[in-house]
Amino acid sequence: MLMLNGLSEKPAAELVPLAKSWLSPPPLEAVDRGFRSEGFDPTPRAYVVTRQGPSALDALEVTLQATPDSPAVHPALLVRDWGLAQARIEVDGQTAPESKDVRVGHIHRLDGEDLVLWLRKETTQPMRISISPSR
Repeated sequence: MLMLNGLSEKPAAELVPLAKSWLSPPPLEAVDRGFRSEGFDPTPRAYVVTRQGPSALDALEVTLQATPDSPAVHPALLVRDWGLAQARIEVDGQTAPESKDVRVGHIHRLDGEDLVLWLRKETTQPMRISISPSR
């Protein structure tokens, strides 16, 4: 059993988009070029994508098809087998450098390195995200 728990000073009505984003997450589309989507995993509240093959030059480009019924609220992506490369992030065609609104990190496992991306962004419109290894 999974439950979304937390503390907030917001009234219940303002938490509805967050609940919708977890209960009915927007579909993730356009995963290609060496990546496979595993879909939304409610346990870490993240979209999971796995690199297929050793090429470190591939960029990951996805679109979250957010709508008013399936909003994107602070989306997170977990890219399995990303490697140690740092990531260059673009959101809707604009460079998104690391900041308090764009968090990037690595998870070190015995058999590889995963990349985690978190965005402080709420939208009911489709959102395009590009992650590429920085040179």
